[in-house]
Amino acid sequence: MLAALYRHRVYIARTAWRDVRHRHVGSAAGAAWNILRPVALIAVFTIVFGQVMTGRDGGGFTGIHFTLYLCAALLPWTAFSEAVSRGTHALVGSAAYLRKLAIDEEVYVAQSVLSAGISLLISMVLLVGLALALGHGPLLTWLLLPLPLVLLLLFGMGLGMALGTVFVFVRDVRQLVEIALLIGFWTVPIVYDPRIVPDWFRATFPFNPVYPFLHAVRDLFLAGTLPALGTWALMLSWTVASIAFGHVVLERLRPEIRDNL
Repeated sequence: MLAALYRHRVYIARTAWRDVRHRHVGSAAGAAWNILRPVALIAVFTIVFGQVMTGRDGGGFTGIHFTLYLCAALLPWTAFSEAVSRGTHALVGSAAYLRKLAIDEEVYVAQSVLSAGISLLISMVLLVGLALALGHGPLLTWLLLPLPLVLLLLFGMGLGMALGTVFVFVRDVRQLVEIALLIGFWTVPIVYDPRIVPDWFRATFPFNPVYPFLHAVRDLFLAGTLPALGTWALMLSWTVASIAFGHVVLERLRPEIRDNL
């Protein structure tokens, strides 16, 4: 798998960038939607949930504006969700190319994930600008932010690779993925303070595979502290397990994929 990704690295980068630039082609704002969409998303959630969070600090980060607390998890989650969703549809959506080109299937999943990564980069640049405007930072720990973010996208890539392979044969997978992502969004403290939920529910957070990634981003971005070693271990474990699982599923079903597209 790594050899295939390295061999087609230029193709992956070129098509991912083209996807970002032309995703909203034909609309009046065009590529500007890559900036307008995250801004609108942040504004809506801040207005709605900012009222709920009135009188509280940002999830235990004293003095941190709720918008920063929200965005530090919402933006990575959005990129992860996009990586999984687009990865799930990558093979079916690239059926015309797979029938004609001798390019490995994982390349198309990687292209989808890189596209989500570029969008995340744009969003995080906006977030850094917002943080500075609100008087937060800069912090040295910001330099480590790419680590949990890249691991999160790789975790999403592994899931997308497995789900995208199964989706070729079972078309109900896409709907199941949408439901799972919706449930996942509300079972981690992205838009709410973890202190407002019951203790039994808060105890489930560490079992959500996305939680350590979001927790690490908030530690680095908001608190200016390094995540615990256990958090790094969890992130690496989930990422490696996801990539390995995706690779196994793809290898098992690879001989039949193109015949079923």
